[in-house]
Amino acid sequence: MSKIGSLTVTKETVIDVEYLDIPEFIVSVAYINREELVNIRNASLTFKYNKATRQREEQVDSDKFTEEYARRAIKGWRGLKIKHLPKILPVDISALDSEEDVDFSEEEAVDLLKSSTVFDQFITDVIADYERFSITKKEDAVKN
Repeated sequence: MSKIGSLTVTKETVIDVEYLDIPEFIVSVAYINREELVNIRNASLTFKYNKATRQREEQVDSDKFTEEYARRAIKGWRGLKIKHLPKILPVDISALDSEEDVDFSEEEAVDLLKSSTVFDQFITDVIADYERFSITKKEDAVKN
């Protein structure tokens, strides 16, 4: 086995990240490596026959992709309230209790990821910042 292959994170690495516009909103995000992303994409493929080209063409089922991506990337959250939702997506909360918590569930995570481009971008940016998940980086932070 190569040195890099033997150093690859084998267990799930999850970090808590504060959502910038909502300081009370902390999201637990799991690192997803390239291989996992490819696996999620491949599991989300559908194939259709194109009559014009007489070829079978692949398409990504975006709903299926988002559901699996959310399940693997978002492991939990705390501090999200109804009053925060308009900062993430265009919603009318006038008939709701603004102090009510939005408890984490996979269904809530999928709905938020599907409905909010800024939340989707936030999760993507966190996962792309691999240094946040580095064990060495965490150990250095504890020492300082």
